[in-house]
Amino acid sequence: VARPEARPRFRPSWDRRRVAGFAAAAAAVVLAVLAVVRPWRGSEAPRELPFALASARPLEGRPSHPALEGYRALATMRSGTAGRTELDLAKLAALEQRGDQHGIATAYLASGDFERAERILEGLPPSPAVQGDRALAALGLGLPERALRLLDAALETAPDDARLHWNRGLALQALSLELASAAEFQRVARAKEPGWSTEADARADGLRAGALARRDSWLAMNAAGMALALEGTPYPSTMARRNPDLARLYLYHALRAAPSAERVRALLPLASVLDEATRTKTATAYVTRVAEADFGRRGPLAQTYRAVLEGTQTLEGAKADAYLAKLRRSNERDLLLGALLLLRQEDRHVDELATLVRQSGEPAWYEAPLARGRAQAALARGDTETAEKSLTQGLASCRSAGFQYRCVDLQQHLAALYNRLDRRKEAEGLARSALEEAFRTDSWFQEEVLLSDLVTSARLSHAPALARAYLDEYVQHAPDDCARRSEYHHARALLAVEDLDAKAARREVQDAIGCPTAPTMLEIAVAGDLLRLEGGTVPGRELDRVRERIRVLRDDASLSAGDRLLLDHLEGRILIERDRETGQRLLRGVITGSALKRSSDIEARKAWSHSHHVLVMDAGRAKEWDLAVALLAEELDRTAPTSCLLALAGQDERLLFVARGPDGKAEGLYLNALKRPLREEVPGVPERLRLVVAACESVRVLAEPILQGRPGLLPPDRAWSYLAPGGQSVAAPAIAPAPKRLLVSDVEPPASLGLPRLMPWKGVAGPNDVHLRGRAATPEAVLAEMEDATEVELHTHGLSGTGLSDAAFLALSPDGAGHYALTAEDLEGHTLKGAPVVLLAACDANVGAWRYHAVWSLPSALIQAGARAVVAPSTQVPDVEAGAFFQSLLETLRRGVPPAQALRDTRARWLRQGSAKWVQDLVAFE
Repeated sequence: VARPEARPRFRPSWDRRRVAGFAAAAAAVVLAVLAVVRPWRGSEAPRELPFALASARPLEGRPSHPALEGYRALATMRSGTAGRTELDLAKLAALEQRGDQHGIATAYLASGDFERAERILEGLPPSPAVQGDRALAALGLGLPERALRLLDAALETAPDDARLHWNRGLALQALSLELASAAEFQRVARAKEPGWSTEADARADGLRAGALARRDSWLAMNAAGMALALEGTPYPSTMARRNPDLARLYLYHALRAAPSAERVRALLPLASVLDEATRTKTATAYVTRVAEADFGRRGPLAQTYRAVLEGTQTLEGAKADAYLAKLRRSNERDLLLGALLLLRQEDRHVDELATLVRQSGEPAWYEAPLARGRAQAALARGDTETAEKSLTQGLASCRSAGFQYRCVDLQQHLAALYNRLDRRKEAEGLARSALEEAFRTDSWFQEEVLLSDLVTSARLSHAPALARAYLDEYVQHAPDDCARRSEYHHARALLAVEDLDAKAARREVQDAIGCPTAPTMLEIAVAGDLLRLEGGTVPGRELDRVRERIRVLRDDASLSAGDRLLLDHLEGRILIERDRETGQRLLRGVITGSALKRSSDIEARKAWSHSHHVLVMDAGRAKEWDLAVALLAEELDRTAPTSCLLALAGQDERLLFVARGPDGKAEGLYLNALKRPLREEVPGVPERLRLVVAACESVRVLAEPILQGRPGLLPPDRAWSYLAPGGQSVAAPAIAPAPKRLLVSDVEPPASLGLPRLMPWKGVAGPNDVHLRGRAATPEAVLAEMEDATEVELHTHGLSGTGLSDAAFLALSPDGAGHYALTAEDLEGHTLKGAPVVLLAACDANVGAWRYHAVWSLPSALIQAGARAVVAPSTQVPDVEAGAFFQSLLETLRRGVPPAQALRDTRARWLRQGSAKWVQDLVAFE
């Protein structure tokens, strides 16, 4: 499984690989390519689709080959087939003779052989035309995100190419981003190409109509709901069946706002429709109960509820408390329950709300807002673990009850929490599935909130093309909203900053500030990075404007304590570039203020880490090498070795190296004008710094989170290892534990993963070994046996880039609940009492998440849980070699050789035997 593109493999200067360029030899072919396919006739239902002579086109997209430039109608059959085609090998051979590889690839595209077309196109020199066709192949393979990446790259060079915009419209449509897709097709229509513009217009109209129909349906359902609740106007049964959960929400509002028993009884038909949908009697039972109430007492309380619902009365603070006290005295418990939700008081009265939910007669309906209240209360005290547990349990209950509207709401809150915790893959998976459900029920408002979450998760995943796609859809939901356009342009500016494109970022910021809106943290963050990237070219008044925006934002009462620390950090980050002393003082204040909060407040944790980073780079710029190392060690919660140390820090366009040799003297190099982001390329350790540590038997490496775990930092004949952050949090055992080797092999991951079976383990188990193999090797069993092991050897498949975890995980045998993945998250809360050496003999096991404020990977999680050392691959591992290599490494370790030296020595023996170079990418952590 390929590692995520966000963490490309690091290639040091001593291992540069020359790649021969391809000569451009494509010849123009006009009708030849149209004749390379002939209709394939199925034996059961023969169909002929005449493709050869331009009567119709087989592809929805637009290939770039000049022979296909003219317009032809699409050859889609309503049976779902389009006449599967077979290639004429003689025609392919003729194209091969002419050197027209692009023509051959186009033929494969037209015939639907997208994998082969992609392989050919990948071998051609990159150009907008080739990238556009690679995008078509990706779309044919069902990979719209890959298609977007290719198309956005092509559009940077050819921004007005109508074919690229057409294909981007298809990629957006494949992601169900209909309004963004319509905008792309509308752009194609404006090009006035014969035929193509007409079809583009029709596509744009159809896509826009579909999306706006959902919007209109949502507005109509809500208008009907308010009319029901405020005036008793009957709710259309067709709307109730379209979105029964929304109808139930308004029915219950109507019951609480009803001024009389007569108004209540009039709601019985709608209650019956909803009970029919859920096959229960809860709604009609609720109507019956309220109809029997004493409205002389209930009526005034219901009138207040109605006024708040309508918006003609506002209850906050003491007024809200007084109203809730009245409801408690009245014993109208359903009104009290509704008022707590209406006034958004769930988190303030969690225990009372839980009691009311149990007594409501319909606890399943209220489980979602109760879970949300519990989560909000937990977050207020910094307890993200309880918040996550509350939301996941609430979501499970909601799904069991079948209340989809409630489930989407909980999925959105959980996705937002995962984004806050930088667990972006989980956030994206939840938000994406919730968005699909919102589409089905015309929940337009939920669509908008989820799109915002998806923008965040895509940006945090460093998937700028996908983030721009979600942004395009988000802004098209309200294109005339000035505040939304400002948010849109600031988000695009941040993406440009992360690509080190200051000019593009500045253009976006200028578009954004054209809208007079309240300042946001996003705006300040973008401004700070842009001021640094542009350096001395920024006029002084721009800095004054940004500082004034910071002052206004600081007056926002809704900012949490963690948000305020981040805002102070942003101001310090800006000022240190121009007023070093003032900036340093602000940043040190942030570090002091976040020291106690960072264990429970994620924003405080980020403020702590980011402020250290800025101070580290500031010290590096001033060539204060020892200060830079001290600050980096403090950031990582480690003690820096006084000798034989290599330190790395960096972000965006800046990178710092510091080396200490055997004598403890520090030398460094500060780079501040990198042309490519660090996530794409990390420069190798400079030769003069490698010479500083040349006499060291072993080198320890301190590295900031985004640089932690990079393979190939030093040549393979050197002994070196990373010091994982927070490795001192678990004390070494006072008494040497009894030797215990845990061996995991022959696992049986779910068949749905499509993983090949690994070779059976052939080693010899010792008397103190615990061997979990086959179906017994579940994550729960492995974690349990790992806790007192002194050696751990895991022979499994490693997977990365999936929705289960941002970092690589191990695919084990599933337990009774189907849980098969051992992730970095699973290790949280576990203590490895035996301080084991852990050998991760699995592909990509060293691949971590790209996070600026914390390291997140299997090796770092194992170290933080108490492992003495971890050795993990950074690339794919050949099954036939892995077992013998790790057995040899373990034998070396048992002779008392330290992990870094043991890895060096074993690797050297393996390379002398002619082994594959995968052993060069093994990394040791201590």
